[in-house]
Amino acid sequence: MIWFTALACVNSEETPAEVDSAMPDPSPPTWHADVAPIITTSCGSCHTEGGIGGMALTTLAEVTAWSQAIYAAVESGSMPPWLASDGCNTYEQDFSLSEAEVQAVLDWIDADMPEGDPAEAVAAEPWQAPSLERVDLSLQMPAPYTPVGEPDDYRCFVMEWPYEEDAWVTGYAITPGNLAVVHHAIPFLIPPEDAATYRALDAEDPADGYSCYGSPGGGVTALTSSRWLGAWAPGSGAAVTPEGTGIQVKTGSLVVLQMHYYIDASPGSDQSSLDLQIETEPQGWADVQPWTNPAWLAGAGMEIPANSTGVTHTFQYTAEASFAIESALLHQHTLGTSGRLSVIHEDGSESCLLDIPRWDFNWQRAYQLVEPQIIAPGDVITLECTWDNPTDQDIAWGDGTGDEMCLGVTMLSEAP
Repeated sequence: MIWFTALACVNSEETPAEVDSAMPDPSPPTWHADVAPIITTSCGSCHTEGGIGGMALTTLAEVTAWSQAIYAAVESGSMPPWLASDGCNTYEQDFSLSEAEVQAVLDWIDADMPEGDPAEAVAAEPWQAPSLERVDLSLQMPAPYTPVGEPDDYRCFVMEWPYEEDAWVTGYAITPGNLAVVHHAIPFLIPPEDAATYRALDAEDPADGYSCYGSPGGGVTALTSSRWLGAWAPGSGAAVTPEGTGIQVKTGSLVVLQMHYYIDASPGSDQSSLDLQIETEPQGWADVQPWTNPAWLAGAGMEIPANSTGVTHTFQYTAEASFAIESALLHQHTLGTSGRLSVIHEDGSESCLLDIPRWDFNWQRAYQLVEPQIIAPGDVITLECTWDNPTDQDIAWGDGTGDEMCLGVTMLSEAP
């Protein structure tokens, strides 16, 4: 309709070329009206003074100074760091850029970044990472610890649970004390009947904490009695359980914070902490559930040969009960190229939980589903990871950063 209206206003004797030349070029995007709201919303929470983004992008001058880097990052999709595929599922707090927003940023830079009219400025607020409504309990490593293993040091720190009655964790946030050395962190819940064993492990080591690999007790079997209370990897934020649910912690339990340190330069010290939101009234069931092949933990079945590309391994688990999946996270190391977590239902249909077609070790966030995925008995949880291995060494599952992992982590709750 717009095209025909334009033609009606042109002298009928003009040639098609003349008609085209009479059409005005569309105005390029401007900073105030188009680009500033995009930068503020999707970049401003990290790229602010003192933020983790490394440089501030809050003013026109700051953005123009970094325009070429911004162009490359936006065009490639590496920034903002939202790695979940659009076609898999829909997630809360999605700060990714739409195709139209990507094009607006690129067109603006190509047009030499016009400022536009300040009167046309559009108000916008930076995306904010999930945070706890309140902190009822804060647990911290007893003292700063300087990693001693090289390049990897796994260290566990025992933290006493102070509540004298059962309590329910309804949210957690892990704060690394030194991002330069913390590879990941997992707080494990130790049941009361195993508490003495872990206190003994701690007492046997004269330094703070004790050495631990693969689990809080140094062996695969410990994974069957301990439970995850959460997880942190680069890019992670706080997590909360669904309304009315919580992770039950029995009185007399312990929290063992497993820290994986990776040292590639001067180590420095770390004193990480764990903030918890607690309810003392009984809550519905929720849990943090890791998914992986037990055989891989034992070093079998996840081989990634030297000088190989596109190596894929898959694990499947058949559900025996109903539950809801609230969020999903994938974990690999530096050789990963893609990962996927999905559900194959008994009728043969498939539901995608999380698909990351371009793996980036630095951004391992949990993705909160807008609609929880209901799992029925007989449904098959499917985990798939792909790697390229350009090294001359065969790689398999291992705790070191130079080794590899394939892990899915989900927040579960009761099925409605």
